[in-house]
Amino acid sequence: MRLDVLTGEHAPPDAPGVIRTLMYRPELFGRPFSDAVDRALRGPSEWSAGERELFAAFTSLLNQCPF
Repeated sequence: MRLDVLTGEHAPPDAPGVIRTLMYRPELFGRPFSDAVDRALRGPSEWSAGERELFAAFTSLLNQCPF
């Protein structure tokens, strides 16, 4: 699913759960959480962005998250 097709306050009912969570009242959770994730994955670090993405994917796998 392409994120740029999501409009309005709420995501479509068939959108993945994480997208629906981010789109529901984005001012309360979605934008602050997305900003924090962006800083964690793209901000200054001794690890490259790719290494951080791989670490996040591995953690999701261990948590049985279907990302």
